[in-house]
Amino acid sequence: MYKKIILHIILAFCLVVVLITACHKEEETTNGPSIKLRLDSGYVHNDTTELIGSTFRVGIIAESGDVNITNFLIKITTDSTQTYLDSGLNSASFDINKYLVKGVSQKETWTFIVRDKAGKSASLSILISADSNSTYGPVITIPSITLGAQNNTTVGSFLDIKNVSIYNLADAFGIQDSIELCYYYDFLQGENNVIASPNATIDASVYPGQYTLTNWTVRNETRYLQTTLTSSDFSGIANDSLLIASFNQPLSKRKAKNLVAGDIYSFKTSKGKFGLFEVINVNGTDGGTIEIMVKIQPY
Repeated sequence: MYKKIILHIILAFCLVVVLITACHKEEETTNGPSIKLRLDSGYVHNDTTELIGSTFRVGIIAESGDVNITNFLIKITTDSTQTYLDSGLNSASFDINKYLVKGVSQKETWTFIVRDKAGKSASLSILISADSNSTYGPVITIPSITLGAQNNTTVGSFLDIKNVSIYNLADAFGIQDSIELCYYYDFLQGENNVIASPNATIDASVYPGQYTLTNWTVRNETRYLQTTLTSSDFSGIANDSLLIASFNQPLSKRKAKNLVAGDIYSFKTSKGKFGLFEVINVNGTDGGTIEIMVKIQPY
């Protein structure tokens, strides 16, 4: 009887030790990530006001806990909450800058979130209010831009929209930072006439050779969103209010696909400029052309 009691005590003690060790190990592996905003001059790091349509910069610094960070998100809340950015990664830390644009809402809450492999997360938020001095700015109207598809030998496919200059592939390679969009005809995915961001997923067969886009060191990202605007709405634009209001970052894509005459797309360039383009004409396939009319904020 005595031996059984001793045995039970030993077993109970061992169980307690195992539980304490397990809890200790669990505690050792549940340290989550941390996140903070850069405090340097020129960076927004707390609640503030910004002019509607203006660009502001935030620097996000994150450190992992016991396991790597696997997800970085930016959410924006006005009347509802939308995901502005959802990026996957696998890193012990990151330090990035983001250029964000103050929308037309009076108040916007921007929330920055990191999550790790264990599901732990950290977040912080800043409130960006509209400056009472906000006024809508002018727009530049470019009545006609004609771009050639990838196999057009006379009209280039690449557009420097700031200077309204068009380049072929070889020439565009030499001024990569100036190229905001390109045009091609897609046979492979059935996307037909496409205006795309240089950093979009474009098959290597579209622009082959030594100047192919995968060999570029700067591939700007322009985002596009189809609108329900009419030609009358487009022609009546007198300031940049509709350019800003028409664009929705979470819904935007790096390609405007299956373009036909009459389509109107909102876009935002890598330099933070908002614009709209209307498709005027589309002719041919990979050797054809597309003509657009553009309204854009001044550079």
